[in-house]
Amino acid sequence: FLAASTHAPMTAIFLLVEMTGNYMIIVPVMLTAIVGTVTANKFYSDSIDTVDFTREGINIHEGREVAILRSIRVGKAISEDVDFISETANINNLLDLFAIANDSLYFPVVDHEGKMVGVVSMQDVKTILHDEAKRCCHLVGAICSRDVITLTPDHNLFDAMQLFDVKGIEEIPVVETMEEQWVVGKLKRRDVISVYNHEVLKRGISEKAEDIRLLCSSS
Repeated sequence: FLAASTHAPMTAIFLLVEMTGNYMIIVPVMLTAIVGTVTANKFYSDSIDTVDFTREGINIHEGREVAILRSIRVGKAISEDVDFISETANINNLLDLFAIANDSLYFPVVDHEGKMVGVVSMQDVKTILHDEAKRCCHLVGAICSRDVITLTPDHNLFDAMQLFDVKGIEEIPVVETMEEQWVVGKLKRRDVISVYNHEVLKRGISEKAEDIRLLCSSS
C-alpha cells in the first residue's frame, strides 16, 4: 500500500526490511511493491504527495520556467490596440494603414461582420508594390493569407511560445474563441518575455518575503 500510494517502491521495501529485520522477505516485498506501484501509476499518475499540487494546477515535474509560462493566460499579455482592414479594401488603403502603424508586422483582415478571415503583411503585396494600377484594383481579400495561426485568451503562454518557436513568427492574433473569430487583441513574443520576467520577479520577491516571515517567527 505504501509503495502504491507514494509511487516510491524502494522506500517501502527498505522501510519494511528495517522494521522487521528479516532480509528473507526482500524478494516477495520487491515483487509486491513493484506490482503495486505499476498498477497505481496505470490508474492515477499522481502520488499521495503530489495530488494536492495537481489539484492546484501545479505540475512539479516541469521546470520552473515551463510551470510559470503555463500558469499565465494569454489574456494577461495581449495588446488590445489592434488595427484591422476590410477584405474589400484595396492595396492603397493597406499601404496607408502600414504607413501610420509602424509597429505592426501584419493586419488582421475582416469580413463585413467583423470576423477575421485572414492576415496580410507587406510580404503579400511586394509583387504589386510598384504597380499603381494594380494597387487600386486589387483587393486585400484576394492576396491575404487565409491559413492563420491564432490563440484565444484562455490559452497559456507556454502554448504561445511553442507557436512562436515552431512557426518562426513574432506576432499572433488573439480571437475570442476558435469558433468565433472575433479579434480581441494580438500577442507579441516580446510581450510574453516581458510578462514572464515580471512574474519571475514577483514570485522571487514573494518567496523572499516568506523566508523573512518564517525567520522572524522562529526567532
